[in-house]
Amino acid sequence: MEFRLTFAHGGSEKDAGSSDCADCASSLYRWLVADPELRGLAEITVVPSQTRPGHMGDALEIVNVVLSNTIALSSLLVAAATWRGTRPRPTEVRLERDGVIVTVRDPSPDLLDRILNAGDEDDSERSPDDEGAE
Repeated sequence: MEFRLTFAHGGSEKDAGSSDCADCASSLYRWLVADPELRGLAEITVVPSQTRPGHMGDALEIVNVVLSNTIALSSLLVAAATWRGTRPRPTEVRLERDGVIVTVRDPSPDLLDRILNAGDEDDSERSPDDEGAE
């Protein structure tokens, strides 16, 4: 399973400065690589985001995670939520799989279910009021 983790300050990726996102990506990357629960279960890389007009796109702003099994997903969620809690200004961590984006706030079982089912359910079945779903 492949996931992309992106970041936003103030609720929107557009509000986040490129250097802030790069700092977050670098920090979360180091956090995840050091996590003993993910060691051997995840391939973690940092990649540049897609460039926007007028932006050079050289900052590393996306953490790409490939998990070897679904059990590792809960470890990823706990690690991302814990990392978020250590930030002086909590950054939104957005986890994307198959075009579905979920905001990581807490590693709840409901969040785990939504991520595992990303792409498996029809968009009409998803409620826009789902906490953390976008």
